[in-house]
Amino acid sequence: MVKKLILLFLVWRIFLFVPIVIAEQFIKYRKGFEYTSLNHFLDKPQGLISHFMLSAWGNFDGIHYLLIAANGYTVNAGFFPLFSMLLNVVSSVFGKAVAFSPMQYFVSHAIVSFCFIVSLIMLYKLIKLDHKDNIAFFTIVFMLLFPTSFFYASIYSESLFLLLSLLSFYFVRTNRWFLASVCAGLLTATRLVGIAIIPALIYEFVKKEKSLFKLKSLYLLLGFSGILGYMWFNFVNWGDALFFIKAQGAFHNDRSVDSIVLIPQTIYRYLKILLTVNPNIFEWWVALLEIATFIFVSIMLFVALRKKVRFSYILFAVLCFLIPISTGTFSGLPRYALVLFPIFIALALVKNRFIKIAYSIIGLSLLLILLAVFSKGYYVA
Repeated sequence: MVKKLILLFLVWRIFLFVPIVIAEQFIKYRKGFEYTSLNHFLDKPQGLISHFMLSAWGNFDGIHYLLIAANGYTVNAGFFPLFSMLLNVVSSVFGKAVAFSPMQYFVSHAIVSFCFIVSLIMLYKLIKLDHKDNIAFFTIVFMLLFPTSFFYASIYSESLFLLLSLLSFYFVRTNRWFLASVCAGLLTATRLVGIAIIPALIYEFVKKEKSLFKLKSLYLLLGFSGILGYMWFNFVNWGDALFFIKAQGAFHNDRSVDSIVLIPQTIYRYLKILLTVNPNIFEWWVALLEIATFIFVSIMLFVALRKKVRFSYILFAVLCFLIPISTGTFSGLPRYALVLFPIFIALALVKNRFIKIAYSIIGLSLLLILLAVFSKGYYVA
């Protein structure tokens, strides 16, 4: 099965070049958004990485991760450190880490690809603990067909986040609490929503051990190590342990960083956008994609509960879902939903073939469109 999963990954990865080639022929880079392109930061052409088929994978957030990996933090504290640290350490093996150098770029792709391939294998093994082969396999297929799955191939932290979350759950299921907690700690150093793993691990511990008050429950404290370490770093460098939250407000995405916004308020805001903004504006379509993703994820989490997907997985996914959508916007949600693996398990468990076929067709079509416009400087998630 490992060979089958690797083959599936390779087919998916090669397919992702298709929309980029099409976009190069028919779409110009979005005017005024050249700063989102990796090529914008290259002093001179850097060989292969300047080619449109490769440079697109480092656009938008990829630029920040590469900069942090080479130069450390300046004002981009909104990006958690583990992914950039990993890029820095591995790149340094081959020489001094230099931002946007060919070596750094290809090392980053090697890391992303490795993390995602191992994630697919671990997801399959994790699902196999509760379900049959076909459920595990189609869960992976549906994840690859998700409209923003191309972020797993980009220089983003999604692949690392998915891997660490799956490893943590797998180690829990096989009663290796220390390893599970170490992975949880690393997860909270990868993205803020990584803290969602801690309640899920506590639930699993109590379920298995019948009590939280056992000596090995102290391992669970390691889950806080990543975010506490980053909070300390923020305090030392900027005098505010929560500076990384405030830094999110600098991204101009209308995200509230000082209060929780109720979900009905956010839904009302999106309905107002869809009813009053001209659909000829690209952002109108992004808003439609974001609220559609909200609806889809909400439904699939409910289906996961009805289909009795393991509750700790659902708890993790629900918290990962609630944290970003409680900030007054669904911005980025089409990408954030990628790591909510229980929704893909739920989809695989659905018996209605029409729903699965419809999802596959719509997902594949949107994947083509979103990657094409993303490669040309249009923000999609």
